[in-house]
Amino acid sequence: MFDAALAAARDWHGASPVQREFAPWPEDLTYVSREPVQVPGLAHLVNDPGAASEASQALRDAILAIAPFVEWRLTYSEDEVGADFLQRFGWFELAGPEGHFVTNSARITVGFWGANLFYPRHQHEPEELYTIVSGAGLFHADGEDDCMLGPGATRLHGVNQPHAMTTTDAPILTLVYWRGAGLADPPRMTAA
Repeated sequence: MFDAALAAARDWHGASPVQREFAPWPEDLTYVSREPVQVPGLAHLVNDPGAASEASQALRDAILAIAPFVEWRLTYSEDEVGADFLQRFGWFELAGPEGHFVTNSARITVGFWGANLFYPRHQHEPEELYTIVSGAGLFHADGEDDCMLGPGATRLHGVNQPHAMTTTDAPILTLVYWRGAGLADPPRMTAA
């Protein structure tokens, strides 16, 4: 299942000029068995992953297949994001320094946010490219106009560029690429 999910992610990457331009697909991937960690948001993802496009359906379905078996993470505290957020959010590292597939050349994560959530303003050293697999979200970034993005759309965040996201009546499932220094570092909340 993990190989199938990785292949679906690689195909998603290969079909998108924006993704290919942002970062080449890592060639040094080594599978590492990790203990599954489940988070409350997993039940929300399984119940409603959001609508996919014809192009993103294979990746969405591959993510759903491995979702009960991955090492989900939360990163944030209740003080930072609130209890409701932690009940309907989760992410895992598909590939990267601490991923199910280890590489030091990139960090590729899967993130899920339930409907009607605000992901507060935060930043990180690596550049980041969000790709929307299913659902939709309103993306906010300092110095840029807000934009609503759905399946197949992308959003680039620069080095240490503060950004946030709001889901409305739909959840959002994303595949996110990081490149540059600090790949294993967590995001930092940013004051408004």
